[in-house]
Formats: sequence, C-alpha cells, structure tokens
Amino acid sequence: MSLDWISKSIVANSMVLDGVGTTFIPGLIKFKYTINPGAAYGMNAGKLGLAITIAALVTLLLIAIFIFIRNKYWLIPISLMVAGSVANLLGRAWAPLTSDGIKGGVVDFIVFDFSFLGSDGYIFNLADAWVSIAVGFIIVILIAYAVFEILEANMRKKDKEKYEFYVDIKTRKQILFETYYEKFKFKDENKLTYRDYLSKNEKITKKWKKYKNKR
Repeated sequence: MSLDWISKSIVANSMVLDGVGTTFIPGLIKFKYTINPGAAYGMNAGKLGLAITIAALVTLLLIAIFIFIRNKYWLIPISLMVAGSVANLLGRAWAPLTSDGIKGGVVDFIVFDFSFLGSDGYIFNLADAWVSIAVGFIIVILIAYAVFEILEANMRKKDKEKYEFYVDIKTRKQILFETYYEKFKFKDENKLTYRDYLSKNEKITKKWKKYKNKR
C-alpha cells in the first residue's frame, strides 16, 4: 500500500496532468498521469459518488473476508485485494483535482505500450495491478481445486485406505495452519513461530511420503 501511495505521489508531483506521457519500458509500459474519478480502469467515471460507495463496500467486504478466512491458499489473493482496495480508497482523500475540478478521484498513470485486446486503452495504478494479480491467483486456485477434487475422487474409488490417510494428513495440515495463523493474527506472545510451523508441517508431509512409499 505504501509503495502505491509513493508511486502516485511521485507521479502527481513530477508529471503534467493529462499530458502526453512518457515511455518507461519501450513496447511494454509507459506513464501517463491522469485522475480517474471512477472505479478501477475507469469504470463509473461519470458517477463519483457511486464509485466511492462501491469501493467502500467492497473494501469492507474484503477486510471481513480477510479477518475470517482460514485457508492459507486464499490469503495471498485476498491480502492483495485488501491492499489494493484500501490504497485506492484512502488515496482518493489526497489525490489532486481532475482537470474538470472534481475532487475524490484516483491517481492513475500506468499504460501498456502495446495493443492486445484493447490493453493500451486502460490507465491504472499499482493498487489496480495488485487486484488484477489477485484475480489471476484466484483463477489458478480454483483450477487447482478442481484438479485436486478429481484426483481425490479417483483416489477414493481406487484405494479407500489411502484416501482416508490422505484426508487425515490434509486435516492435520489445515489445523496446524489455523493454529499458527490465529495466534499470529491476534499477536499472541505464545504463538507458534513460523519456523515451528514449517517444522511441524514438514513432519506431517514426511508421514504422507513415508506412507506412499510403503504402498
């Protein structure tokens, strides 16, 4: 979040608003400073109040999900989404006026220096990029979950004993993570350290490997 604000501040203080822009990495990225009164990638640009309301509601929802989430695989994308959403929402408070004198917009400055499905028509910032990366993570995770579901179903049909052992290992890992994360999140002085978590997790993994090697 700090990196996003720093980049926006540098752009706002060193570039001309709605100017020509400048190439950063030829053929890949260029910078063009603008103030977007809408949501990500210019959505609802003509409805500032609606854009801010939606942004605030989405931010609160993401924070709630982050607080109650228990699965480590979702932590990275949700964390990126929270960081991006909060950065843009709070960034509206100090962003300069638009060329039309509108307050409450977001500093955007990154433009793709190539055209792929209209990619060069979007202007965004680091916070937007983090949200987009998070969406990519979510898609990959969903695909991985689908693949694992198929593999687990196949294991359950072919070897019920192996499947039950696998589920036990999976459950132990989940409980271990929840124990570590809950104490970490609430700053418990007697929390399970990251090193301890990795060590215990490795022991559980070895049990699974040892079991498979015997089969």
